[in-house]
Amino acid sequence: MNYRIIQKGDENGNGMVVKFRLPSGLEIIGLPTKNFYGGHWDLGPTWNYAVMADEPFLVDAGRYGQGKNLLDMMKTAGITPKDLKFVLISHSHEDHDGGLAELVGATHLKVRAHVIYDLLIRQYSDIAPKGDKQHFPAKCWHCPMPESFFKENCLDYHRVLQGLEVETIGDGVNLLGPDIQTRHLPGHSPDSLIAEIDHEAIIAGDVILPDITPWPTRLELYNEVADILSPLYPDAGKIFGLLRYIRSLKQLKNISAEYPDIMIFPAHRFYYRGQWQWVNLPERLQELFEHHIQRCAAILNILSTGAKTADEIALEHFEASLLEGFGKLMAANEIISHCELMMVSEDIIKVENDRYATTGTDNFEDLIRQE
Repeated sequence: MNYRIIQKGDENGNGMVVKFRLPSGLEIIGLPTKNFYGGHWDLGPTWNYAVMADEPFLVDAGRYGQGKNLLDMMKTAGITPKDLKFVLISHSHEDHDGGLAELVGATHLKVRAHVIYDLLIRQYSDIAPKGDKQHFPAKCWHCPMPESFFKENCLDYHRVLQGLEVETIGDGVNLLGPDIQTRHLPGHSPDSLIAEIDHEAIIAGDVILPDITPWPTRLELYNEVADILSPLYPDAGKIFGLLRYIRSLKQLKNISAEYPDIMIFPAHRFYYRGQWQWVNLPERLQELFEHHIQRCAAILNILSTGAKTADEIALEHFEASLLEGFGKLMAANEIISHCELMMVSEDIIKVENDRYATTGTDNFEDLIRQE
């Protein structure tokens, strides 16, 4: 990969400005903004990208409060807002769209995102969960973070998100411009998009990452937003769950089979601990499939001694350091998403008191490999 570091950052990439040049000559500017919530939960910065195509555009806007920093980094790279036609949001997590309102307020850039994104950033106070989340956008109803977290990180973000106008993108493949298209690949988030650039590169958001495994949604989360999404998406498995994420990876596998050298621009850990972490797409996909197979096998092994809750499984499966603070919530999500997949493969059933029990089969591997 031909690249030039315009501005050096720290050992994890914070503050870097990097210009990448594809074989065709098209330039992509990497603009990683700070994304640290404290404790052990460190994904590295969020890598936002300016794609200098015939109609230049920006992908993502970093965390809340990073809009100005992103504009400063663009200036360092020689980009002005008038150079860009729009900003594309890869998905609705705060570390990707948190800086969006600040950015749009300063630049008047148009916003493009999947239609599910537009539905989920709105308030629906009449059907929202009662209590603290009643005036939150629908995309945040399922958030497991405690009040101390969202009061510090989210309240202003929720308020400013409401007024955004979004040009929506539908399912499947949609053209953004000549030789540039989006592809809807849900699973990590129901609205996840990737941007494919002339078979040379994929700006992948969090669909595929180096070093870390993307967080999968839980199928059960659909129930909280079903009233909003069911007119367009009556089947939860089309947009939520680990099995849907596996299917999205299989779509990437089809791309990699045709273009094995395609360049991946991930949203996290691209540069980390002082080195680049280039993604070989076929190899990384295989690693992710094997990871999920091994985790399912480990869960079945834990359940061989008797039925357990997700928290009890997580306590046995994960290292103690990974369960500190918010880690316990993330670990439980991982366990539930894998148990949901194995309920589809009929290896697990749910019994009383939200416990999971084995059925004595292990069909999950065939399900993962064949999906």
